[in-house]
Amino acid sequence: MRPTPLRLLLVVAASVAMLAVAASGVFAAGDLSACSLVASEGTDPNPIGTILEGVDAVDGQAWAVGGHVVGPVSSPYIQRWNGTAWAEQKLQVPPGPIGISSFYAVKAFSLTDVWAVGSWTGQDPLVEHWDGHAWSLVTVPSFGGAENILTGIDGTSSTDLWLVGQRQFDGQMDGVVLHGGTQGFLIVTPPDVAILHDVAMLDGQPLVEGWRIGRDGFAVPVIALGTVAGTWGKEPVPSETGRNVFLTGIAVGAGGAAWAVGWSDDSPNGDTPVAYQLGAEGWTSLDVPDQGGSTRLMSVAADQQGTVAVGSVSANGSSRAIALRATDGGWTAVPGAGSQPPDTLASVALDGGDIWGVGRAVVVGATYGVPSARVYSCG
Repeated sequence: MRPTPLRLLLVVAASVAMLAVAASGVFAAGDLSACSLVASEGTDPNPIGTILEGVDAVDGQAWAVGGHVVGPVSSPYIQRWNGTAWAEQKLQVPPGPIGISSFYAVKAFSLTDVWAVGSWTGQDPLVEHWDGHAWSLVTVPSFGGAENILTGIDGTSSTDLWLVGQRQFDGQMDGVVLHGGTQGFLIVTPPDVAILHDVAMLDGQPLVEGWRIGRDGFAVPVIALGTVAGTWGKEPVPSETGRNVFLTGIAVGAGGAAWAVGWSDDSPNGDTPVAYQLGAEGWTSLDVPDQGGSTRLMSVAADQQGTVAVGSVSANGSSRAIALRATDGGWTAVPGAGSQPPDTLASVALDGGDIWGVGRAVVVGATYGVPSARVYSCG
């Protein structure tokens, strides 16, 4: 089998339908245990057809990135929360046809240093930088082949950035890695994977996750840590024999604790959430409470305040967003998530005890269901 990038698949599917209003939200200070999420769909701005794929926040401001779909094409899209209102951002993009283009991840170091990554026309890597005044296009090396897509970004600074994603070459999918920043980027030999989906920094080194195809044809979860010597050390993860396991999010929190999340394709019985935690004795599997349907975890964020994972549950022909907070007793639901279904969450960010979650909703009543952007924030 050859897995398709999940976030790109989301944009492609959305291009066949009419799309509606994007999201706006209110951001309230607090702590993770006290947060009750509020779902927002606003009219300011009103970018018809926006689907949000990634979010990051710093110092009370947030950047949500994704694609703006009109008919058969999708253009990259970024909107910024300045503490009181959302505003669509003007971008500098390559010339020519846009095809299916979108951002899939964003990293904010400060209010004047933000990076967004994605794909231009579904074929070339796309990277842009915000300096506090404007977004500018950043030139990065081409990996060759086709379907050059960047879906993850993290780093210690704007001169030590790690970008991950995938490409297709000779009919096979391969993970890709770029390292650099304001001084330029270099291609780094990736670990042996078909897809790299996300990256987080652990003790100054990149911790990447994704999956490869095993000898039995199933997707096998992969977590690898970059070394000072420029090689990759594969991290042992619990065995998942006889099932497809796709890792889609990774995060590092206080004290070097780390989490990886994703889902297992247990067709025809639906999807099962997957979560791993890195402790003193390596990676261990974390039980995720039954969410009442086919469940996927798509993203995880961690900081000094704690850890939150987001995704969606599908049941009875509908979907609802979920947000789970890691506690000493396991995962516990964050109140408010899924309060306005049908919707899903693709990304989560934490900022001073506050939670941002972004994704898409579906306006009920349209012929095919009308997708629209969705933002959850502490209310």
